[in-house]
Amino acid sequence: MPITPPRPIRPQRSLRIRGFALRNEAQSLVEVAIFLPIFTLLVCYAVDFGYFFLASTTMISAAREASQYAIQGPQSASQAAVPAAGPDTTLGTVANLVEGAIGLPRAATATTVQVCSNGVTGSPAAGNIAKCQTWGANTSLVFTADLDPESPTFQLNRVDVVYTVSAPVPMPAAILPSLTFHRFVELRAMQ
Repeated sequence: MPITPPRPIRPQRSLRIRGFALRNEAQSLVEVAIFLPIFTLLVCYAVDFGYFFLASTTMISAAREASQYAIQGPQSASQAAVPAAGPDTTLGTVANLVEGAIGLPRAATATTVQVCSNGVTGSPAAGNIAKCQTWGANTSLVFTADLDPESPTFQLNRVDVVYTVSAPVPMPAAILPSLTFHRFVELRAMQ
């Protein structure tokens, strides 16, 4: 019987695929391709969250400063004249102080300021409740000052600040809408 030479052994297809899968030359490239968009999105959200926090804390500080200025003016509590409440485009008014104290982008176009104090021009306050007037982006907003429990000796002055925050890193509106913050401060003033 004739002896046939053995057939050469050729690698099978499954062994080649398995060998490619066992190599890890492109593994880190795939990991980076998966991780980079997620990491970028997290960084963008962190920047936006920080900006929203900054806007919120800046607004409460601006409302507090403006409320104190509405009562005391630039000098002290013994000053004879109460500062004018507005308009927000006139320097030295309470509404202008708020927009300047916010100091965020678009503060002049995205801020609504309502001042309730004796510095509001027009008819006197009814029932010892401070008269209010609104300036800025949305003048249809109306908030009222409360009646002080020790009225007529004291009067509550109120400054409302409404600011529409747009995220500094533009994202689709469905993911991160613009937010509207409303902060107010009421302080007592002696009549």
